Parts: sequence; structure tokens; C-alpha cells
Amino acid sequence: MPRASEHSPNRNRGVDILARSMFRQMREQGYSTDQIVRFSSELLDLVQTDIKEDFDPAE
Repeated sequence: MPRASEHSPNRNRGVDILARSMFRQMREQGYSTDQIVRFSSELLDLVQTDIKEDFDPAE
């Protein structure tokens, strides 16, 4: 899987826009700060698992 550093600046900008959009939509739909933090934490856990699998595919 390509790393973020391998993508163009436009793609990185798209990720920034996606994050802001997701945050805004969650707030508009009534999610609390705690729920947004929990969502973010879960997303980071998924990324961490993905990275771990990239470096240790035997597990």
C-alpha cells in the first residue's frame, strides 16, 4: 500500500478536506466531542493495525 508521502500534494489536501468535512458533519448530526474523539481513536487504531500488518505480515 502506498504511503502518504508517495502521494501528490493534491491528494494530501484532499485528506485534509475530508477530515474537516467529516468533523463538521459529525458535529451537525449531534455527535459530542467525546464521541468524535472515540471515533478518531478507533480510526487511529485501524491505521496502527494496518501499519503493523505491513511490517509483520507473518502474524
